[in-house]
Amino acid sequence: MYTGMGPKVIGQFCSFLSYQTRLIKPDKYILGFVNVPPEVPSWGKLKGEWVKISVRVPKGLHSLIDQGKMLGTVDLLWKASEGFGVADGHKYAANVVIPKDKKETLIKNADKNCMP
Repeated sequence: MYTGMGPKVIGQFCSFLSYQTRLIKPDKYILGFVNVPPEVPSWGKLKGEWVKISVRVPKGLHSLIDQGKMLGTVDLLWKASEGFGVADGHKYAANVVIPKDKKETLIKNADKNCMP
């Protein structure tokens, strides 16, 4: 359904998942990964290989974030991608584009930095 729509739709898909209460754990971040196409229309070919990561949170995580017990999504991505990415977003939805070879590093960093 999302074929050909580019990396922007990963956030939409993660948002969709955040409302699927039977599929997801209410206290876990939802991270979605998509490879960035090597060429941007009307701009040119990118140097290197890139991955876009979008993060969303289910309703059950909102209160933990508001209480400061868990990091907001943009803070989580800032810490997880420090030195190789620039995150953008807010406490319930965020994204970052990183070099493809840093994907595992981001996952490990996010796992160890999810709490303030």
